[in-house]
Amino acid sequence: MIRLFIAMPLPHQVEKELDRLLGLLRPKGPDVKWVAAKNVHLTIKFLSETDEELVPKIKTAIDQTCAGYQPFESVIDQVGGFPGLKNPRVIWVGGSQPIEAAARMAAEIDRRMHELGFEKETRPFKAHLTLGRVREGRSVAVLSDYLESLKLTLIPLRLDRLVLFKSTLTPKGSVYERIHETVLGQERFGG
Repeated sequence: MIRLFIAMPLPHQVEKELDRLLGLLRPKGPDVKWVAAKNVHLTIKFLSETDEELVPKIKTAIDQTCAGYQPFESVIDQVGGFPGLKNPRVIWVGGSQPIEAAARMAAEIDRRMHELGFEKETRPFKAHLTLGRVREGRSVAVLSDYLESLKLTLIPLRLDRLVLFKSTLTPKGSVYERIHETVLGQERFGG
């Protein structure tokens, strides 16, 4: 069994901008487990522990989905929290305008993965980039106040590929390995 997820990686320039933003946020939220900028991505579907025998079928589903979409552009212009900024458990950035193509692609991937035996998503897709997770039972009042007043500089975002990532949990955090990658709009043959 391997731990897998399907996501859209960020361009290097966006990673650099998020690293700068994380540098501002870290001192304000010591009770937050911050994500390294190089590990920030747009999650399309979390597969969890997966039988390795399914990997070829997952790759084929990704390839077939990617063939039907062109790269799309958006802008990162807001910071948010789940369930909200007053008492967030997750801190994220994203766009104030929904990325419709990403939502359609996520629904298609969800359908294709369900056909392979994975559970269907129960929550609607919300395009966001997770920056940090608040440690259980901790107060983040200073960080919440800062986030509510923060005005983000617009960060252009171009998403052009889907990646099947293997996630290995370590004491220092998750290590991600790309095991399959397909550019949007490109027909691929074979596995």
